[in-house]
Amino acid sequence: MGNYTIITETGRRLVEVLQSVLVPNLVQSADEIGLRSPEDRGDVVVGVFLYDVRLSEEVFQHSRVVTRERISKPPVLLSLYYMITAYSKSDAAYRLMRDELILGRIIQYFYDNPILLPNEDEPHKAYDTELHVQMLNPDTDERSKIWNFPNVGNRLSLFYKISPVAIDSTAGKAIAKVTEMDIDVILRTD
Repeated sequence: MGNYTIITETGRRLVEVLQSVLVPNLVQSADEIGLRSPEDRGDVVVGVFLYDVRLSEEVFQHSRVVTRERISKPPVLLSLYYMITAYSKSDAAYRLMRDELILGRIIQYFYDNPILLPNEDEPHKAYDTELHVQMLNPDTDERSKIWNFPNVGNRLSLFYKISPVAIDSTAGKAIAKVTEMDIDVILRTD
């Protein structure tokens, strides 16, 4: 499960995975892959943009969470929707081809590895479960609604859903530990 930082941690982990897959063969530096809005992409070559957060439709958890110390509401389970866009810095004649190479490698990687695992090197990771990565196929109208940025030309992009992302509830109560117990025994002599 995760705390409220899970959305940020998921985006960071997605960027880390893309860095490991694309650098140095298709992108020169890890700094050129980052979380960016298409309207403020800066100098990234691969931009990762969280464009929607929804309640997860695949998983429904309705039972309370009980630990030794606490009983609480179940976590809220979310699906995160990302748009990944390539912005190659190649010459104009090769830019589209370079973008297609980058996006093709991303498709290949997530097809072969549809699970986003936590980074084991992170001492304070926000989640400890597998997150499923699913490529989406929005139609042209949906894509234009997502890519609705004034004065920014539409670019070829990939769309992925990552789920279930869990944010733990803080609503609950502490469970008192049993410290003393009285047992009365009644013997029957019938």
